[in-house]
Amino acid sequence: MSSSAKNLRPGGAGEPLDAIDERLLAALVADARISNKQLAELVGIAPSTALMRTRALSERGIIQGFEAKLSLSAIGRSVQALIAVRLRAHDREQIDRFTSRVPKLPAVLSTFHTSGSVDYLLHIAVATTEDLRDWVLDNLATDPVVGHTETTLVFDHIQGNQGPLPD
Repeated sequence: MSSSAKNLRPGGAGEPLDAIDERLLAALVADARISNKQLAELVGIAPSTALMRTRALSERGIIQGFEAKLSLSAIGRSVQALIAVRLRAHDREQIDRFTSRVPKLPAVLSTFHTSGSVDYLLHIAVATTEDLRDWVLDNLATDPVVGHTETTLVFDHIQGNQGPLPD
């Protein structure tokens, strides 16, 4: 099965990605700031077609946005950690309380709802190890919804593939 047949619109319904869509996505993943003219030239289509297809990919929910990637150390947040969180109870009220508050805290880069021995994995970035300790104490250890945490320091974050997977 080609990657086109596998990459369907979210929800399972809709048109598969064709080769042009895949090339557009690959180019945008490599450089989200590429001009529409450069994108069209790279993919081998007219600029109006590139613009129309890029908009359609956004409307279909395949492109979820464009964002600036910051250097955490340059903005004073060089200490990163992964924090495994186990909730005390697994009822909707407890889960909703946790997910409505914690992922929105400024230090939180990502929140993963997981299976296994922990319920959530938080990726956070702060300025110092003292700030990390204080963050865990202030935001997790004192939260009655949280039953257990385990913090792991991140020495290096190596980014993986951000776009369409190759065949």
